[in-house]
Amino acid sequence: MNIGDTILILPSYALNDMRLGELAGLTASVVEVVRHAERIHGCWVKLPGRYLGEEEWFIPYNSIGQ
Repeated sequence: MNIGDTILILPSYALNDMRLGELAGLTASVVEVVRHAERIHGCWVKLPGRYLGEEEWFIPYNSIGQ
């Protein structure tokens, strides 16, 4: 996963816990990959439109599809 890649947001418990379950099924562009000790934790993505007034959201790793 690299900056500029397009991902599909998948449903997950983590996404629901963040109250972002409505984003499942959308595509988004990666703007930042969040890593710690070479492990990807998720990424910040830019949505094609706004959700709750914001365009960029953190998506956990288990909700990222290609």
